[in-house]
Amino acid sequence: MYKITAIIKKPGNSPTNWVRFSDKKMNKAECEKMLSGRTEAGKSREEKVTLEEF
Repeated sequence: MYKITAIIKKPGNSPTNWVRFSDKKMNKAECEKMLSGRTEAGKSREEKVTLEEF
């Protein structure tokens, strides 16, 4: 079991501490892709998430 910690920075929001437990080891790019918002009805672009202190 892996413990993944980071600070999430999303445009327009304040930084947030994040903790996730995972069975597999994940790198920073995989975590950012997982946390980035998908397109929703009424939205035309994806919200990009960046991680610090990964």
